[in-house]
Amino acid sequence: MRHILEGRYAPGQSLPTIHELAKILQVSTKTVQKAVHGLSAEGLIEAKRGVGLIVKAAPATNARWKRVGLLYANTGDYLKGMPYPGTVIQALERELEKSGVSLLPCSLMEIERLNLLDIIAKRRLNAIVLFEVDSDPLILELRETRLPILSLDYDAYRHGVSSVIFDNIHGTFQATKNLIDLGHREIAFLRPLHKSPVSSYRSLDWVEDERLKGYRLAMQDAALPLLMREYEMTPPSIQEMLKELFARPVPPSAAVCVSDGSALSIAAEAAQLNIRVPEDLSLTGFGGDEWKLKSGRVLSSVRVPYAEMGRLAAQILMGIMERKETKTRRELLPAELVGTETVTAFEATTVRT
Repeated sequence: MRHILEGRYAPGQSLPTIHELAKILQVSTKTVQKAVHGLSAEGLIEAKRGVGLIVKAAPATNARWKRVGLLYANTGDYLKGMPYPGTVIQALERELEKSGVSLLPCSLMEIERLNLLDIIAKRRLNAIVLFEVDSDPLILELRETRLPILSLDYDAYRHGVSSVIFDNIHGTFQATKNLIDLGHREIAFLRPLHKSPVSSYRSLDWVEDERLKGYRLAMQDAALPLLMREYEMTPPSIQEMLKELFARPVPPSAAVCVSDGSALSIAAEAAQLNIRVPEDLSLTGFGGDEWKLKSGRVLSSVRVPYAEMGRLAAQILMGIMERKETKTRRELLPAELVGTETVTAFEATTVRT
């Protein structure tokens, strides 16, 4: 659909066969057939005997199906990642389809900022979902379109945009407090640096900043010193950070990681340095996806409801589009501490071998 709306296929031009499209898009023929039925109902294509699928002229604005643009701050394949963000996006798409709404992904890394509003107009979008878009200037610019907008995994409530987010602060607060209750006093907060997809600098994103706040609150509540480290997402950088931490007079006995992925990377490099999890370093992630370390232990983590985020976002957005939602909403989804296999009670006599 995106290629048709952008004019890459002109009216009257033939499309590849269903089997060819399935191979190109790396999906099943059943998925392609479902999409073809939707495009046909929307008036974008038609099937001609002996010819195949033909692109029709752009449909009128009162077509049965509506279009929601999904703007996200990452590369094209990012949305396919499982369980996150794929589970969120799939739930969002399924719920929108129930109301006759199609979701059109648009990577902010693959278009020029100056062309964004032109692309929105060309695709004739009826609404916009912002996914992990933490650029306040961009959000304010998109509000000028007067289209219904909803933000996912970034709190844009202060800009008058309804938002569905996880309770990141409470999640890392729980994880940190659990370690404190187990007797740990030297607890590190470990976070990778990212290059912002919508700007040119390296920094924490909004989610990581919120999770850092939860760690700070728990440590300050217990009157414990903060110990925070940043690192590049490369094995040498992670190992360098771990060597520095364990060279301290009192090394950390536990660490709270900003995500499950970062926790797994740290556990892998710790093993290379003969740092044992959890005997030498209790480790907690964020995501709750029940990942296993190479040792077979299930990662202790903070679980958040991915599918519920997608479903709720779709329901709120449809309410806005149908003018049933008249107030800006901020929905905070719960975070739950799960798993105990990579954390253990602190023992002052523990000696690394």
